[in-house]
Amino acid sequence: MAAPEVSHGRGGAGNINPDDTPYTDGEVVRAGAEGSHGDGAFSTGRGGTGNIGDAHKPQAAKRLDKEIIPETATRPSQDNSDYHTGRGGAGNEHLAPGHDHKKAERHTPKGLADKLKSKLFGAFGGKK
Repeated sequence: MAAPEVSHGRGGAGNINPDDTPYTDGEVVRAGAEGSHGDGAFSTGRGGTGNIGDAHKPQAAKRLDKEIIPETATRPSQDNSDYHTGRGGAGNEHLAPGHDHKKAERHTPKGLADKLKSKLFGAFGGKK
């Protein structure tokens, strides 16, 4: 049986490929009584000020709810390796400490006009 096709991006046919990776539910949950704990503001939804409860109460020093993160939802630290965050661009590239990425020297292709200028100005002792 062929692997199911999975989308790995925001769109475009190049992001849809067969993928037989065994995906599992991370099962990350927050444990504790729902609603107000009396320890400060809490969210009841996906966003918007209407979904914030107890916004007027000061933040407690220690939260009463706990995050439970099972082993299947964790992965090894990437502290000592390069990684990329976000949607692209050099600003989202993070290098490991001590890892030096030297920028490749730019090689500008020389066209016919550039070669002629070089010969012409070179013959008169000018800049090459």
